[in-house]
Amino acid sequence: MNIETFSSQTLADIKVQVESPEYETGNLHSILTEIKFSLQQLLEQKKSHTIDLRAMPWSPGEERKLEKYLGKGEVRTELDALGKSIFYETSYSGIWVVTHYSEDGVIIGKSIEVTYMPEMLFSQYEEVKDSLERIKEIERIEEIK
Repeated sequence: MNIETFSSQTLADIKVQVESPEYETGNLHSILTEIKFSLQQLLEQKKSHTIDLRAMPWSPGEERKLEKYLGKGEVRTELDALGKSIFYETSYSGIWVVTHYSEDGVIIGKSIEVTYMPEMLFSQYEEVKDSLERIKEIERIEEIK
């Protein structure tokens, strides 16, 4: 290939194939063991536990394999606050997968929560208190009419 031919090529013309060796980090087995222990703690001590999936290395496909093993259950919800958060209970009650996205749709956090209900889905005391005041205000307006 001469210099003129090379310089007329664009990045799209360059063929690249990424190959990765099949290996496993061992984190899949470790997380399943941690989930099992956490379920025992939840039942015996009512203690919830969060596993940060972004804080550990994964080999290609390992995280997908974990999600396949856990499956998807009947409950799924979204929260829109400074980006989207998606919560779904796996096919195992008490095991939730929680994914947080930036406003641009980029995953910024992903975890497994072993709990009866993820904490972020509970109404906060102050917000409920505010709701009570707002409902009372509607009552007052209706009484005036």
